[in-house]
Amino acid sequence: MSILVTLTPAESKRLIGKALSVHPLVKSAMEHGRILISNGTTTGYFVEELLGEKMDIARFACGVVTGGVQCMSPNDRIRSVYIRNGRKVENDENTEVYAELQAWVDEMGPGDVYVKGANAIDAEGNAGWLLANPKGGNILTALPAITARGVRFLVPTGLEKLVASVPEAGRHMKGIKEYDYTFGLGCGYVTVTNAVIIHEITALEMLTGTKAFHAASGGVGGSEGAVTLVIEGTAEQLEQTAELLKSIKGEPAVRQWKQSCGDCSFRCWYVNS
Repeated sequence: MSILVTLTPAESKRLIGKALSVHPLVKSAMEHGRILISNGTTTGYFVEELLGEKMDIARFACGVVTGGVQCMSPNDRIRSVYIRNGRKVENDENTEVYAELQAWVDEMGPGDVYVKGANAIDAEGNAGWLLANPKGGNILTALPAITARGVRFLVPTGLEKLVASVPEAGRHMKGIKEYDYTFGLGCGYVTVTNAVIIHEITALEMLTGTKAFHAASGGVGGSEGAVTLVIEGTAEQLEQTAELLKSIKGEPAVRQWKQSCGDCSFRCWYVNS
């Protein structure tokens, strides 16, 4: 028995957020540990599912690809979310963003969880991030310490971001100011090979026990970036899956929210040509 379904990026993000909220590593850390949820749209859906609270997900993005360019969100974005023993810790608005993030990372160790979506994943389980911040941003503030201390790194990322090879992409990416022409912000790149990636296929297996296969990608009229899946399982599993899919179909797209080009210090060729 099988189901054929196409999921828009927003629908995929909702599905992945639901699955991640019941991930065994997350459940364990909610009981007796720490969870650091870094900025991003997919992680915004995870926050909603985990804590049962609505948020303006567009304002949880930091670096963002929108309007056909690599860009940054405005400075009044929502900060990363930190949870200790199942309770959300309020942000210290008097502390600089990355100093606060570093202080949170300094508390973490084995059994704790760091969550951040990626800009690219591949079939080998590698994940990649575009780096528009000259100091590496959230990912490189956290990565050295969490890697050294055994913090588990969960990467919720939809199959719309599947590339042929993350390491190969990394070999061709350059530094922020090294490109001859840049349509949007120039970006560096970092590759991680040992994270736990949660995409639509793993999400469905976690939530319903079904086996899904990525059959096609893309679309128009709001289905740009969509993924088409064929899902197989028992009659009971597929009934549960159909109800789950029905509950997430129609999830509205994340609104565009980025800084004004006039406020940007990086003079890209696209805007200034």
